[in-house]
Amino acid sequence: MRRILLIGIVAAAFTGCCSRTETVTGTSVPDLGWLFTDKGPYVLNTKVNAAPGPASIALIKDLSLMADKQDTVLFLQAEISPDSTLQASLGQLEPGFYQLRLRDSVRWNIGIRPDAVVSEPDAPEDFDQFWKNTLNELDQIPLEAEFKEIPEYSNDKRTCYEVTYPSFEGGIAGGILSVPTAPGKYPVYIQYMGYGAPVFYFDPSANPDRIDFLVSVRDQGIFKGDQSRWIDRGIDSRDNFYYRGAFCDVKRAIDFAASLEKADPNRMVAFGESQGGAFTFMAAALDSRIRAIAPAVPFLGDYADYARIVSWPMHEVFEEADKQGIPREQLLDMLRYFDVKNFAPRINCPVYMSFGLQDPTCPPHTNFSIYNNLSSEDKRFLCVPTCGHAMWLEPYWAQERDKFLDSYTKPEND
Repeated sequence: MRRILLIGIVAAAFTGCCSRTETVTGTSVPDLGWLFTDKGPYVLNTKVNAAPGPASIALIKDLSLMADKQDTVLFLQAEISPDSTLQASLGQLEPGFYQLRLRDSVRWNIGIRPDAVVSEPDAPEDFDQFWKNTLNELDQIPLEAEFKEIPEYSNDKRTCYEVTYPSFEGGIAGGILSVPTAPGKYPVYIQYMGYGAPVFYFDPSANPDRIDFLVSVRDQGIFKGDQSRWIDRGIDSRDNFYYRGAFCDVKRAIDFAASLEKADPNRMVAFGESQGGAFTFMAAALDSRIRAIAPAVPFLGDYADYARIVSWPMHEVFEEADKQGIPREQLLDMLRYFDVKNFAPRINCPVYMSFGLQDPTCPPHTNFSIYNNLSSEDKRFLCVPTCGHAMWLEPYWAQERDKFLDSYTKPEND
């Protein structure tokens, strides 16, 4: 995913995940006073990288950031103390995310009751039938996988393969597979990749008691070549849109993993970041065999609001639509068939989602447009307030994610 630098982001000392604050449904690491989970009134109390003295504060609603006229919900004067502490009463605020502008030069995001953010599903009337028909077509395609062993990432504990198999409408999908050499049945950890993310190979000695599968959907991952964009492909119709085939590839990866001789299909979990986070949600929505999921900074949620908060990627979609003469309303109606928030009510398994409060690529509002529509009784979130989009660089999240998923992959008699 692309990254956009914040303008003069607050330098509240972030030296790693040094503190942890329990919230209503998840955790915030570290606690910088930027994520509010109670019902207010709210008081900002944080360290800032700014000179002491009087300071103006403006609070901008995130859903207006791309508008010609932004929605300033609050403007006030505050004081930065000699020790660089900024304290200001924000009063009552509606649930959502806001950009805080300090002296109009230092900007960062705050969140108010994220699990109360409302973004209702808007699936078309024939949404279920469309996807039923699509998946029925997928099921008619024989799962004829080809395995190519990769010796340099194999040893006496696990064997690595590059795998390919046919998918929807002639697409080719596959990925990198690492399978224990010892006999037995093993849990499967399915990892979905970010948008155009580079392929990597598993350490064969790192997790000898599980199967790891890094999924490549069509034209990405091991099939990528010199391509760099997919989201504006086939936008002329729901039948042709790129993510119709890619979502089928997400489902086909589960079919493939469950078919492995050493796989225990009752112990399959999924995770991924960005586009991989969206695919992780889709895996659970399309296949009930997924026991638990851990998506991070998920992509493809709430297209219409997405375009109101940040420029990329929706500007690429709009530009292509304009070239083809596709009216904006027609485009957004088509995208409703592929909005992950419209699949969220289908998801019942346990979910642990992480997000970066400063994410300029998959902004928090779009993450919670999915999360808040889940049917899962067990759902929780982790916020890293200083993190942008690169949640994969946060070691604390990796630890939390693995601990969560591991609890759902133990043998039933344990």
